[in-house]
Amino acid sequence: MLVPVESKQIAFCSYDEDDSTLLLYYHTGNIVLIPAVHKSDYQSVLDSPNRYDSLMKVTRKNQADESFGAVTPGKVTASCQES
Repeated sequence: MLVPVESKQIAFCSYDEDDSTLLLYYHTGNIVLIPAVHKSDYQSVLDSPNRYDSLMKVTRKNQADESFGAVTPGKVTASCQES
């Protein structure tokens, strides 16, 4: 399920329970995958009156532990993972 985010950059977000992955859908068409997000963190985004700020908190929380990947439908376009 795509959840609207009131943001100039992010159009929607969703959560893959099987992979514990948060997906951010940008207005540009890019999709950013954020791995290892707890379902409770995603629920806090859904319950928040300001979803954008809540998403930023979740991404900062996970940023130190994981790498993010940016993709467009069908292919990887960039990765923030360091070698």
